[in-house]
Amino acid sequence: MISEPELEGELSAPATVPAPRSPEHVAETLGAGGPAFIPGPPLRQRPWVWGLAGVLVTSAVWAGVLWAYGRAGPDLQGYGVSRNLCLDADLAALSARLGEKRDPFAAVGEDEALDQAVCTVNLTPKRPPERKEHPVPTVRAYAEITYTLHKKTDPGPQFDASLIEPADQGAGEQILKLVPEVGERAYLVSRPGDASPSLEVLDGQAVLSLSVGQVTEYNDVDPLNRGFESDDQGVVHLGGLVPAMVEDMLALMDELKSD
Repeated sequence: MISEPELEGELSAPATVPAPRSPEHVAETLGAGGPAFIPGPPLRQRPWVWGLAGVLVTSAVWAGVLWAYGRAGPDLQGYGVSRNLCLDADLAALSARLGEKRDPFAAVGEDEALDQAVCTVNLTPKRPPERKEHPVPTVRAYAEITYTLHKKTDPGPQFDASLIEPADQGAGEQILKLVPEVGERAYLVSRPGDASPSLEVLDGQAVLSLSVGQVTEYNDVDPLNRGFESDDQGVVHLGGLVPAMVEDMLALMDELKSD
């Protein structure tokens, strides 16, 4: 039988004090009555996190570069619009071979995507006065020049393919001959027996063409009338013009860059 004082003594006995914990498990009170923060073991480093961060930074830098390139547009390498391509194209070498520049016609078109300019000009030699008793047709040479400046897209991938024209029946296969040291890439385009050679040039964003041909003007002469002397026709010989065409093309390219 347990007496009442003994029972009270057992109930009022002090509780057992727990053993002190290690310092790393001691609760650190943040303010009076605030929540306790119990630090755990340090987190392990994750190298792939830093690698991923580096990839993201690099991607952001390239995105900025491409964005800036898209706003600035491609490098035009100094090429500008031609206000009058017949004035820009002096054609000194061809004029010395075929005749003086006469009757020039020039046109220009400007757009955000590309600028275009064209020129046609006669190359007429000085001829003696025509004999009225023997009317003869007039044979003259001419030059055609085109210039396109692409300001948005790269014309390079399609340049070669654009030179291949659909073959005409009986016209013969088109011949492309690479011309070195003219722009980025250049070709002499012709057909077998064709007297109208064309020099096609790609230089960065610029595409240029210089072609030479001849035309016969009969004026008051009936082409079916054989009364005129065939020896007086003065046929224009267009063979061996490649060096002159290259010289005039390089001069034109320099002129277009200086404007």
